[in-house]
Parts: sequence; C-alpha cells; structure tokens
Amino acid sequence: MGPAPNHDGATADDKRVTVLTFDLEDRRYCVSAESVASVLGIADDSALVDADDPWNAGAITVAGERVRVVDLPRVFGASFRTMARVDAPKLLVFDATDDTGRYYGWLIDDVGTTSDVRPAALEPPQVNTTHIKGRLEIEGREVVWLNEQTMHG
Repeated sequence: MGPAPNHDGATADDKRVTVLTFDLEDRRYCVSAESVASVLGIADDSALVDADDPWNAGAITVAGERVRVVDLPRVFGASFRTMARVDAPKLLVFDATDDTGRYYGWLIDDVGTTSDVRPAALEPPQVNTTHIKGRLEIEGREVVWLNEQTMHG
C-alpha cells in the first residue's frame, strides 16, 4: 500500500517545494525559496572577508535594515583562503531575524534559478550534520540542500 492521497489527489511523495539554487566555488547548493527575502549584489565585501568568525562575519545595512552576514565561501569552501573569491559576490537575505532584529544573510558566489523539487527525492547527507537536509539532482547537477533554520540557530 502506497502513501495516502491528500485532499487534491496527490500523494505526499508528489509534494513539491520551490528551492533557490546558488553556487559556491564549484559546488551548487539550494535553500527553500520561500525563506529568502531578497538577493543583493555586494560591491565591496572587503569588510567581511577578514572577520575572525565566518559564521558571524559582520553586519551590513540594506534599505535601513541590519543584515548579519554568514560568509558561506569560508564556511563551506575548500579553504579559508579569500584570494579565490569572486569579484561580485551576492548576498542571500532571509526573512528570519536574530534576537537583536538583524536579518540573516549568506554571502555566496552567484545565485542560480528557482526549481520545484520533491523533498521525497532527497538523499540523506553523507555526514551527520544538521546544516544539510540532503542531496538531490537539479538539471543534471548534484545540489546540496542547506537547512537555513539550523544554520541560523
């Protein structure tokens, strides 16, 4: 017996979620698109790259709102080297805020597109971590789905 159909006839395995893909070095990642408030271009990231803690690389002000920046190239990149950074990084700004009212933002290399995916197709993470929901394939490429709730915890 398969999964029970929901009210519109689709099964839980058919449920789709929209994700936003993005790149870091040579890897592709994604997050739930509904959690992203905006994507911004960063003209000068020099104040962020030298932070002692890439999980809290500083804060910037965007449209009058403070954004706490997580330097993802340093968190998930191949090394802590900042020489290999892209010239025009992007900042994913999430709709969640910390306990001081600052929004969370992730510094990334480049933003991709949105895709509708089936969470049921996720393969579990290869390592035991709460930051990764799993892996899936989008447009023929392996994509790592990050869990923004635990990243901001």
